[in-house]
Amino acid sequence: MRRYIDSLPQDLTLREELTDQHFWKAVRTEFLATLLLTVLGCGSCLRWKAPPTDQITASAVELRVALAFGLGVATLVQCVGQVSGGHMNPAVTIALLVTRHISVARTAAYVLAQCLGGLAGAGILYGLTPQGQRLNAGLGATEPAVGVAASEAFGIEFMASVVVVITVLSNMDPQRTEMGCKSLSIGFSYVVGHLLAVSAF
Repeated sequence: MRRYIDSLPQDLTLREELTDQHFWKAVRTEFLATLLLTVLGCGSCLRWKAPPTDQITASAVELRVALAFGLGVATLVQCVGQVSGGHMNPAVTIALLVTRHISVARTAAYVLAQCLGGLAGAGILYGLTPQGQRLNAGLGATEPAVGVAASEAFGIEFMASVVVVITVLSNMDPQRTEMGCKSLSIGFSYVVGHLLAVSAF
């Protein structure tokens, strides 16, 4: 991701950025990457049969979903990071805007592409789910658990997002030399965040 940020042209006007073919290639890549992440991550949440009744099986399902999201992110960052940075998350994109790594125009285009990619991925999952199971499958929807207030759910989501953003920003630090596999560390930040939040949803 650091290499991608360094490759961005500096001090472009809005017109120059919007007419740059690399800009639109990156936006299309964000759309596709978010679509694939939605299919991979939310697809692992599908319940085509009755949900597990024992705690061991339920915990295994939670771990499966966390790994699907985390390894999905790691794979996609590795694949598209050099094209768009592999954000796939408005929180990451907005954090890069706040830290002045990307422009307002790129931020707006990325967030729109991510939202549309997520919707398209959800539509694909809807189409892949047997018609009689669509109501029971959940389709990966995130809803607070019974007894969890909206403010508490927001707080947990916020903390999970903070972990992801800190991981992304630390991977972009030009003063760090020994960093290991950047995409895998970003993916594992999603695993950790999911395991933190899963009990609340």
